[in-house]
Amino acid sequence: MAKKDSKNTFTDVIKIFFNGVKLYFLNFEKFFKYLAFPVFGQILGIVLIFAASFIFTLHVSSFTEKSPVFDNIPLVFLMLIILTLPGFFIFCKAFWEYLVAMASLNSMASTLLEGGKLDDTSIHTELIKRRSGSYILLLLIVSMIYFLLSLPILWGLLVIVFVYLALCLQVFALEEDKGAFDIVKSAISYVKFNFFKTALLLLILGIVTYWLVPGLICWGFETGNLTGFFSYPVEQYVKLLPLNDLNMILQQAHIPFSLKSYSISKHVVLAFVSFAVTGFSLPLRCICCTNLYKEINKRNYAGKIAAEKLAQRAQKSGKKRRIPEDEED
Repeated sequence: MAKKDSKNTFTDVIKIFFNGVKLYFLNFEKFFKYLAFPVFGQILGIVLIFAASFIFTLHVSSFTEKSPVFDNIPLVFLMLIILTLPGFFIFCKAFWEYLVAMASLNSMASTLLEGGKLDDTSIHTELIKRRSGSYILLLLIVSMIYFLLSLPILWGLLVIVFVYLALCLQVFALEEDKGAFDIVKSAISYVKFNFFKTALLLLILGIVTYWLVPGLICWGFETGNLTGFFSYPVEQYVKLLPLNDLNMILQQAHIPFSLKSYSISKHVVLAFVSFAVTGFSLPLRCICCTNLYKEINKRNYAGKIAAEKLAQRAQKSGKKRRIPEDEED
C-alpha cells in the first residue's frame, strides 16, 4: 500500500512538473517581457555601481593633482557614493519588482491553470502591490525564520521548515483576506499531510532550475568562448584588487591555491549568467507550486464538503430516532 501511494505521489509530481513546463513555454514570451527589467535591472544596477567606482578610482589621482580640494578622504568617499547612486536605485527598483513578481506570478499561474490567458499581466501586479505592507511583513517573517535556522547545526531543520513554508506565496496571492501570520499557518497546514509530495516537487524544481539548466547555459557560454568576451571588462576591475597580497597570505597559510584575475572575472560572468537563467525560470516554479496548492486546496474543500454532509446525515438520523421515542412516551 505504501509503495502504491509513493508511486502515485511520484506520478502526480511528474504530471505537475511537465504541465508546468508546457504552460511555461506556451507563455514564454510574456513571462520574458514581464521579468526582463526585474532580472536584467538587477544586473545592470550592479554593473553601473562597479563601473562608476572603477572609472572614479582610475581618475581620482589626476583630480587630486589638478585640484587640492580632492585630497580629502570624506569628500572622495561622498563623491563615490553619489556616482554609484544611479546604479543602486536601479538595482533596488529591479529587486523590488522581482519580489513582487514572486507573488504575482502565482496569480498568473492560477489563471493559466484554470484555462485563462495572460492578456494583462499588470492586473496581477497591482493586486500584489496594493497589499505591499502585508507582503513585506510576510517576507520579513519568513526571512527571520530562515535566518534563525541558518546555523550549520540546524540545516536539517531548515530544510524541513523550508518545505513547510513552500506554499506561503501561493496562499498570499490567492487568499487575499488572510494576514501574514495566518498565511504562514495556512501554508503549514496545506503541506502537513503532503510533505513528501511537496518536498519531491521542490527537489525536482531545484535540480532543474537551479542546477541543470543554468549549468547547461553556462557550459554553452564557455564552449562558445562568450565568457572571454564578457569577462574582459570585469577583469580590468578585478586587477585593481590586491591579488598579490592575498596570494602571499594563502602561501603563508600553506593553501595550494592562487587567485588569478581572469579566473575570478570568468566566475563572476558565469554567476551573472546563472542568476539570469534562474531568474527567468521563476514562472516555472510558480506554476508548479500553484498547481500543487490548487490540488491540495481542492482536495481539502472536497473533504470539508463530505464531512459536512456526513454531519447533516448524522443529525437527520438522530432526529428520526428521537421522533419514535417521543411517540412512545
